[in-house]
Amino acid sequence: MTTLVLSERMPAEGMALLEARRDAQLVVLPDREQATLAAALADAHGVVLVGERPILTAELIARAPRLRVAARMGAGTDNFDIPALTARGIPLLTTGGANAGTVAEHAIYLLLALAKRGPARDRAVKAGTWPRGFGAVELAGATALIVGYGRIGRAIAQRLRGFDMTVLAVDPHASAAAQDGVEVAPSLQAALPRADAVLLACALTAETRNLIGVAELQLMKPTAFLVNVARGLVVEEAALAEALAAGRLAGAGLDVLCQEPPESGNPLLGRDDVVLTPHTASHVASTYARMSRVAAQAMLDALDGRLDHELAVNSALLQRKKL
Repeated sequence: MTTLVLSERMPAEGMALLEARRDAQLVVLPDREQATLAAALADAHGVVLVGERPILTAELIARAPRLRVAARMGAGTDNFDIPALTARGIPLLTTGGANAGTVAEHAIYLLLALAKRGPARDRAVKAGTWPRGFGAVELAGATALIVGYGRIGRAIAQRLRGFDMTVLAVDPHASAAAQDGVEVAPSLQAALPRADAVLLACALTAETRNLIGVAELQLMKPTAFLVNVARGLVVEEAALAEALAAGRLAGAGLDVLCQEPPESGNPLLGRDDVVLTPHTASHVASTYARMSRVAAQAMLDALDGRLDHELAVNSALLQRKKL
């Protein structure tokens, strides 16, 4: 009997695929605690993490002798120890582009909310005032920089071109950008001074942690916007708050924060030039259903020996390990 562990219930579409597997026993964790996951992994052949918690650490992987496949219902992989999985020959599957369009739409929403000062004007009208100033800006003719040109970054670029914006990309693996007609900047430092909007869509890794800090914010135009649909820790929040307070940045649209939910004293909470959403860029029912189907089917296929290399984020490392 194959044991499949889920950190929480998936939407019905994904659950139906797993429940239809007659030789599989499903274990849905009652909470997101590390100890609960550790206990369940002892007999697990496959595991799917639905949210950002718990974390599949190297220690837990070592305590899962039967584990053959790990999956994430989403694109982020920062709650997996990828080197530990690869060392064991275990593929890590994500849902690839299943949520790319939805997250890209959210990034555009955040950018538009900042450029048109939508939330601030909405609050003002509802408070009984009628602000008629010229605080909004045009996007047409402006330059956008996308940091991280994976599936989400590519989807953002496609949508930004519809606003007649010039699109740049920074990514060490941005061959797709050149194919799309997007200019690949030689470095983040070279690109930041050119950008009117910087949109973060990169994975959280050791290299991207605190990627946007004091030095990077100083390179940006004081009229520029920062949008983050990646992970909160990609941005140094204290440096961002200071730049906004000093007028060295026009605004920030953040779907993610370093601490979620944020503490009440977070200086970003009280600013009209900051638009916040609660890490919900992909929280659309149709998107979640699609992601659950992809995650469930990809894990079942991998257990049957049909690994989808497009969805396995450590596919190249696994192939190199075999050599």
